[in-house]
Amino acid sequence: LLAKPGGAYDAMVGAVWTHMVQAAPVARAIGPVLGADGEEAFAITLLHDVGKLVVFDRIASLRMAHRRAIQIPEAWLSHALEQLHEPLGATAAHLWGLGAAAADAIGTHHRKERPSCRHPLAETLFVSERADHARREGSALDFDGVWALGEVNGDVALCRGILARQERIAA
Repeated sequence: LLAKPGGAYDAMVGAVWTHMVQAAPVARAIGPVLGADGEEAFAITLLHDVGKLVVFDRIASLRMAHRRAIQIPEAWLSHALEQLHEPLGATAAHLWGLGAAAADAIGTHHRKERPSCRHPLAETLFVSERADHARREGSALDFDGVWALGEVNGDVALCRGILARQERIAA
């Protein structure tokens, strides 16, 4: 309901929403292993790409204001979404009163910069997102690579077992 930009953008909004919905149960399951509350991890993962929806909502507003389809070059839009969705999402989380930890986790969930301190919620979000991307691509999650790239703390073997159990249940 947040964004109805029209045309091809609607499919992109649907893909973003589907990703958030599918990553959230992963976060709930592995959050406690990584030191995060499972229910908080679930809720924040449901919102982690909300910055993308903010962009699509703006496209919808422009479409309505100009009464025509808005054409944005795909490469430019992809780059803008990649660069802006974390800070826009963090700002939205802050404005919605979700708290500093939630806003920070959303704002840093790709963990591009080395974290200055341990952040269990951000780590949970990072792993959950990577797990969903791997599942959608039909590839195995490189746990050791994810742990190293995201500087994730927590028992990798236990998380691997939890995710394997989830996959068996889903199959």
